[in-house]
Amino acid sequence: MKDLPLIVFTLCMQAAIGAIIWSAIVRLKDKEAPVFKTNTLIALILSIVGMLASLVHLGKPHLAITSLSNLFSSWLSREIFFSGGFFVLLLIFWWLERTDKTEGVRNVFCWLAGLAGLVAIFSMGQLYRQTIMPAWQSANTFVDFYATALILGAVVLYVAAGKERGRLPRLDLAVLAIVFIQIAFVPGYLASVGAIPGAGQESAALLAGSYGVMMVLRWLFVLGGIFLFVLSRTERFANQVGILYTGVGVLVVGAFIGRFLFYVSGIPIGIGII
Repeated sequence: MKDLPLIVFTLCMQAAIGAIIWSAIVRLKDKEAPVFKTNTLIALILSIVGMLASLVHLGKPHLAITSLSNLFSSWLSREIFFSGGFFVLLLIFWWLERTDKTEGVRNVFCWLAGLAGLVAIFSMGQLYRQTIMPAWQSANTFVDFYATALILGAVVLYVAAGKERGRLPRLDLAVLAIVFIQIAFVPGYLASVGAIPGAGQESAALLAGSYGVMMVLRWLFVLGGIFLFVLSRTERFANQVGILYTGVGVLVVGAFIGRFLFYVSGIPIGIGII
């Protein structure tokens, strides 16, 4: 699968960014929850995996730094710059947490890392929207990328919390709302892509035809994972971590399928025109 490095890069980076965003928000209420250090470490590991995957995708990884020369004109350069900036700020933030530095300084770097991450996701979205792939040119690309970051980020935070997850707010309900927003965009997205002659119609036909079953499976996995995620926060099942981890696994599979479909739908203009 030639797009596997890109799938790993985008999912890992977005999950890491989402984890830091949720962490920054939760800190506003609970400044010293022990969950945060583990969350930051997992986010750091995910960002490292993502960055390595992006290098694997490049034909000449050692020349990656040269792409920054087009920072003011290229969304690829901006994606690399802000993704790298997120990683550096996150690394500093992790060190500050590990050494128990001043809370104010830690919070500043937490928010700076989160802000750099949000801009990195925007750059990713713009990079794909400005291609010759009609399936990537809609606002759905931004919806998918930001929603994935918030969904997977919440999952990372909950997994990192361990026995302290009871101290966290009901992010599972926020995640459920985000998933419904994603699903609400799907019909309009398919209709708009299908209205574009040639490549757009080919992409829509692909998603509704050959990969139609995978489309359904994607949302079944995502909704099933979210259901288990929400169930794990109820009083009756709060201590049954198996439900949470099963939900996380199912949700990650759904996210992977969704990102696979994103790339497979990328048919360039000119294809499908007779």
